[in-house]
Formats: sequence, C-alpha cells, structure tokens
Amino acid sequence: MRLLSLLAIFLPISLIAQDSGRKDFPNLGISFQIPDGWVGQENEAGYVMGSYTDPGIILMTAHQTQNLDQLRVEAQQGLHDNEGTSLSVDGEISKFSSNGLQALYQGSVGFQPAKAFAIGLVNPNGSGVSIIGMSTIDQFSDKHREVVTQIASSVKFSKVTVVESKSEWGNLLQNARLTYMNSYYSSGGSYGGYSTGGGYSDKEIIDLCAQGYFNHSSNSSMAFDTGGGFGSSFDQNAGAGKWKVIVNNQGQDVLQLNFYNGEVYEYVLSLQDNKTYLNDRRFFRTYGNVTDDGPNCN
Repeated sequence: MRLLSLLAIFLPISLIAQDSGRKDFPNLGISFQIPDGWVGQENEAGYVMGSYTDPGIILMTAHQTQNLDQLRVEAQQGLHDNEGTSLSVDGEISKFSSNGLQALYQGSVGFQPAKAFAIGLVNPNGSGVSIIGMSTIDQFSDKHREVVTQIASSVKFSKVTVVESKSEWGNLLQNARLTYMNSYYSSGGSYGGYSTGGGYSDKEIIDLCAQGYFNHSSNSSMAFDTGGGFGSSFDQNAGAGKWKVIVNNQGQDVLQLNFYNGEVYEYVLSLQDNKTYLNDRRFFRTYGNVTDDGPNCN
C-alpha cells in the first residue's frame, strides 16, 4: 500500500464514510465481506476497516503479483518506510488456501511497538489482494488474526473487462496537476492508557502527463509504502506508472493509476460547477499557466 494516511491507527476509530456488508470493486474484479462489527472506507490507496470496540485497523490493497513464489519474496521483505514503520516477519510464512500466503509481523508502526498479521492472495487472471491487520503489541490478539482470515476467506475474484472512456476527461486531464488538501482533528478521553483524540491531515498530488505516465505524492500524518503484494519494488520507467480514463460497470468515468509496482488506484471522476471531484473529494485542477502549479512531467 502506498501512502495511506491515518493518525490514530491503534485505537477504535470513527470513519467518515462507513461501509458494511459485501463490497464489490468490479473494475478490479475483487469483492469481499466486511465482518460484523466492523466498518470500512475507501481511500486513494485501498480500503481501510476499523471497529468501534476493537483497537487496530485492517488495511486491504490490490496488487499484481500473480504467483506464490514472488508473493513469498515480497512477504519476506516486510513493511518498511521512513516514517517509523518497520515490520519484519515473525516466524514462518505459511500457505493460506491454494492461492495465498500468511505471516505474522512484529516491529514498529509510527514509532510505536506493533504486531501485524497479513494474508496475501494471488489472482492469475488479474489483481490479487493483501489484507493486513495491525495494532500495538499489547493490544494485538487472536481477534486480529480471525478478522483478517475471515475477510480473506470471503474474497471472490472475477474477470475484468476494461473499457476505455470516450469522454473529454482524457483531454481535460492531460498535463494537469490534481491537488487535494484536507485536515481534521478531534479530542476525546482515554482508552487503555492512550488518548482517543485523533484525526488526520492529507495532501495528495497527482501529476498527469500527456505522454501517458503520472507522478504521485501524498503527505500525511502517517504513511506506509508496501510496494507489491507485501514488499517494495521499483521501476526505472518515467514517472510512477501509467494513467488512463476508463468506464466502470455503472457507466462512470474513472481515473485509473497503474503503478509500476503493480498497485492500482481508481477515482470516480465528476464535475460540479466546473470543479473537479475524485471519489467525491474536491481536487484543484491546475496546469501551471499562471503560477508554478503545473505537473512534474520531466
């Protein structure tokens, strides 16, 4: 997962948009069941699930790793970034069902001692998924393993037919910079010796270049960069990956970012009073015509 922002990840959380039940992502050919007592929220990097009563979070992301050997290599690499996150495999990596691997991790997240349990599933015909449940060491329990296992067991893969959009969005977004800025904070009491106050601060920039590649950055109070199925991978091609505008099953235009490391981000596009919205979030669309606010396409 790339740059997923959440401030109070180890505490019972209150998600702004709360999903429950079965979730379906037809453009990725992935569907799964949110467990009872948990709610979810989609963001630019993947899907986040939390509970009102259980500490910790579940992170779910798509990847393009299509065989178990490569998935094992990525799982062994662990999760590491420059923001206080360093999780290494704790024990053996074992098989999960016929198309997955599972492993325990231990280390730190946001400079706090943490444990995690992850399951990665491969899909030979398209995007696979990684599901990671994590919490502080003292609050991590078998419940996190059970919830991750329950979600992984509910995953269904289907064939995807990508239809490229014939709308004007492709021209509108060429050589454009899309910028999103948002922040939120709330204070509260304490839970298990920790303050339950929390919030987030997000800034996301997407530079869409006419040559078909893009650059992406996200500055937040907390960040992860887990590359492919579990670990990190890099590419020497221009930008961070390739972008295009497609049509989803509901007939909506969708900006699709295909990172070289296999990750896929998708944003439903809409215009309201000539203002640009991605997944119902307002992004400023600029071209650098007046000030230095154009895309980085060098």
